[in-house]
This record gives sequence, structure tokens and C-alpha cells, in this order.
Amino acid sequence: MSNTIDHENIAGEHDSKQIDSEHIDIEEEHKALIQSHSPAGWYSQVDGRQRYWDGEQWTENYTPAPVTTTSAEADGKPSAQQNRSSRVLIWILAGVTVISLIITALVQVNTNSTVTTKNAAIATAHHARDVANAKALAIEQQLASVGVPIQDAANTAATKIAADKAAAAAAAKAAAEKQAAVYKGFTDKLENQLKTNSTATDPQGRTVQITAASCTVTSVNATGGGTYSCDVTFSSGDTQTDTVTVPANGDWTQWAQQK
Repeated sequence: MSNTIDHENIAGEHDSKQIDSEHIDIEEEHKALIQSHSPAGWYSQVDGRQRYWDGEQWTENYTPAPVTTTSAEADGKPSAQQNRSSRVLIWILAGVTVISLIITALVQVNTNSTVTTKNAAIATAHHARDVANAKALAIEQQLASVGVPIQDAANTAATKIAADKAAAAAAAKAAAEKQAAVYKGFTDKLENQLKTNSTATDPQGRTVQITAASCTVTSVNATGGGTYSCDVTFSSGDTQTDTVTVPANGDWTQWAQQK
């Protein structure tokens, strides 16, 4: 049995343990990154196998590890290919970290941009509301200022209309009174003619005189010609109502002759 210490093998084992430790750290960092950003799927592990990530946690599903060959001369030391794989994995993880940071920054910028756009839209809406309120207030003030003269004009018109109605009523009354006076002249004249020139025969065959008459106009023209309704009283004491017609020319003498 040889007591010679194989320093080269000890150094190799030390380097191998150190690399394994680095691999473990890298795997943990890789796991954390995948847990933070990766959807469900198969992901490569440090040992060369692929493990299934369900979107929330690692499952126990693995793919078989690839078969690797080591040189007998290496005597247990990590091959150059393993060292290159480790370096590639480190660069991949570093790239994933950088990409993650870039995505986070872009999301933050987009969020800030969205908030800014939203605030701008709200400010624009508030400004439009204030402008609309100001316009509405200005219109109300204009209507109020215009309303006073309109109301005054309406009051003036109402007063004039009332005055016109009163004047028309007065004119109508005056016309009616004037017409009544004309008719009174016609009926007075007819009544006098009846009392002066009219006689009648009573039921006993006696000739009687008209002692009283009261006439109203039924339909006459401007000269008094037309029809009248007359209540007459005779000297015998009898009374009756007669319709008396005066010629269209208003000649009362002709009426007296035609009676």
C-alpha cells in the first residue's frame, strides 16, 4: 500500500466540489427566476435533465439524463465540456435576469404612461365641464337681461290691449245707444201716426180709435222703412199686438194711407 498523497486528485476533488456548489447556487437562482417569470412547461436542470414546472411549483416529473462519457485520463475531474456548459448556463441566467429587469422597467414605464394618459383625460373632461358650465351661466345671464325688456314690452302690450278693448266696448256702446236713439225716433213717429190717423173695428163692429201704441223695431233700414211690432190699445179698452209695415222709403204718410 502506498502512502503517497495524491495532491492532484485532492485538488481535483476540491475543484469539483466548488463547481458543484456553484452549480447548486446557479440552480437555485435559475429556479427563482423561472418561478417568477416562466409559464408551465419543461425546463433544463443543471444535471442535464428536464423538470416540469406547472406554473406555480416544480413537479417530480423528470426526463432521463443524457449519457455523458468521461475520459479515463480526467480521473474524476469535470470535463472541459461541463465547464463550458456551466459558463453558458451562467450567461443564460444572467441574460434572463437582464431581460426580466428590462421587462419590469418597461411595464413600469407603460404603467406610468397609462396613469399620465388617464389623468390627462380626466383633466380634459373637467375642463370641458367647466367650459360648459360657464357657457350655461352666460346664457342664463343673457336670458335674464333680455327677459326684463321682454316682460316690460309684454306688460305694455297687455295694457294697450286692455285699453283697446275698453275703447271698442265704449264705441260699441255709443253705437248701440246711437242706434237705439234712431230706432226710438222711428218708433215714436210710428206710434204718433198710429194714435193720430188709425182706427179699427172692434168685435162688436164698432169703429174705435187707437188711443195708445208701443212699438219696437223688428227690421228696418236707415230711413225707418221696414217692419215693427206694436202693442195697441183701442178706445173701447181692447188691446192687441199687430205687425206694422212702413214703406221702404220711410214715407209714413203712405203707411197711413195704406193702413
